[in-house]
Amino acid sequence: MDADFSTFNSFLNAGTNQNVFAKFFDKYVKTGKIQENGLPEYVKKQYIQIQVRDSHDVVNRPADYEDYRRFPKEYEFYKLKLEKEKSGTPLQMFAFLNAAQIDCCNVRGIFTVEDLSKLTKEQALSINLIDEVELAKNFLKASKNNAVISELRENEKKLKAENSKLKDELEALKNEHTTNSTRGG
Repeated sequence: MDADFSTFNSFLNAGTNQNVFAKFFDKYVKTGKIQENGLPEYVKKQYIQIQVRDSHDVVNRPADYEDYRRFPKEYEFYKLKLEKEKSGTPLQMFAFLNAAQIDCCNVRGIFTVEDLSKLTKEQALSINLIDEVELAKNFLKASKNNAVISELRENEKKLKAENSKLKDELEALKNEHTTNSTRGG
């Protein structure tokens, strides 16, 4: 985690264009179609947010090839975030952080609860998230217990299904035996 933390801090200080801020993100957009259940259909599209320094104007629009070429570091940052979120719990799912804290973490390459839990005390202090790091560690401990419970529930379902199948087979054998006994006797 130390390498990631320092890498993203250097990323912050080494923008290609210091006067333009760009950020790639995903957005769900209505397709205009209606699903069978009557709800509107949505598709995930990649967007870009562009803002010029000292301007209040912000442009949010679908991203295109020119954006990837113009902002390659920001695009790599976006792809890294997606990759990390696949293998962890996104910070948006962690109830103990507000939007500003999530943005603060994301800028530093902290995209998951697992990443947050690995911060050193010094790193947590530098972004003022000492309590949240401890909460993340506790959240992950509790999640491990949930995984065990889920596995036990899944095993229980399998055993019940197997038990039901065996009962049906036993009932069929009893019926067959009864039928054979009445014919032969």
